[in-house]
Amino acid sequence: MKKWKIVFVLFLAVFFIYGCEKKEEKEVIISNGEKVDTTTMVHEHCIRQGELEGGEADLTYELYYTGEILNLLKSEEKVISSNNEILQRYEDAYRGIHEHYKGLEYYDTEVVRGDTTVTSITVINYDKISIPTLISIEGENDNIFEDGLPKVAKWKELAKKLGAKCEKVEE
Repeated sequence: MKKWKIVFVLFLAVFFIYGCEKKEEKEVIISNGEKVDTTTMVHEHCIRQGELEGGEADLTYELYYTGEILNLLKSEEKVISSNNEILQRYEDAYRGIHEHYKGLEYYDTEVVRGDTTVTSITVINYDKISIPTLISIEGENDNIFEDGLPKVAKWKELAKKLGAKCEKVEE
């Protein structure tokens, strides 16, 4: 009988240790200061890596979509280098690119500088952004829009040309 009690206590201990572990939390996406509800959207994680003179690039993209319409895109483009001049060049370039979108609601940008990295973070909420304004900034050619709608297939086609690989995220 003592063996069963010990086994039962061990079983309970294992159950509580593994059963009560905190599950990995889903990333919260903030757009224009508001939390975006992505629970009904398909989520894909895309990556692309590259080399550059004196460093490397690690690029990740989080796509959220319903059907064939892209609802939300979060990109993190990180340049890694021990060369401060390279990091400064990319930081300046990212800030210059972001300047074109300044004031455009639902197009959120941030540049984060670390000791050996510079990261450009962009969140585009296609459900709320002014598509005509965005197209006027980015141009009519070679974009992801079809009849004024952001298409997942067009984004993925462009990303594939640049070497990105995507996979669905099971949440």
